[in-house]
Amino acid sequence: MDEPHFQQHGGPHPENRPPHRPYWKRMHHSPFFWVAAFFIMLAMTIYVMTNNLAVRPDGRLQRPVPALAP
Repeated sequence: MDEPHFQQHGGPHPENRPPHRPYWKRMHHSPFFWVAAFFIMLAMTIYVMTNNLAVRPDGRLQRPVPALAP
């Protein structure tokens, strides 16, 4: 009875089926998730450390935009 032509081909096979977990619980195992998380954290750090992107790369502050045009 263990020969291949006696085996069932349809229906669930619990020993061969991967566990069904929601995607949001599995996605942190993907390297793409961690690369994206790294770049998001880098962007947030740059934004906070440059004081709302007010500091230019050469170290000078940008002039504030006037509230009312003359």
